[in-house]
Amino acid sequence: MVQKPFPSNRDKRSYDTFELLHLDICGPMEKDSLGGSKYLLLIIDEASGCMKGFCLRVKSESEDYIRKYITMVQTQFCKKVKFVRHDGAREFATNSLQLFYEEEGIEQQTTVPYAHQNNGTAIAPSGLSSRSAAACFTMPSWTSASGLN
Repeated sequence: MVQKPFPSNRDKRSYDTFELLHLDICGPMEKDSLGGSKYLLLIIDEASGCMKGFCLRVKSESEDYIRKYITMVQTQFCKKVKFVRHDGAREFATNSLQLFYEEEGIEQQTTVPYAHQNNGTAIAPSGLSSRSAAACFTMPSWTSASGLN
């Protein structure tokens, strides 16, 4: 029996740039980067498709990058982030981040984990990005330098 395609129930509302941000973390990568990073935080704008990636040593570093990115968007581009959509991972829903979202008037939208139909904007690119990041994390043996940590 063949499964029917998932119904297209995406919100047809068109969002303004930086109004809705999708969050996702890829990793751990098979090999650490030269800087020791194991994870990749992706922040993706729904309207423009603009994607920003941050290399993380541990997942808990994501909170600081999320705060800084939202503050930068609101300051430099004079755009108000209104919604943040993620899969409910602990890193995106800490008490301090929830307080930050409340103070900034940002609504959290949580999707079902691993359900790309609901958070497709973040999940689909992260599959590509995680492979790209893995390629960056994995260096050819001839580039290794002794003495570098």
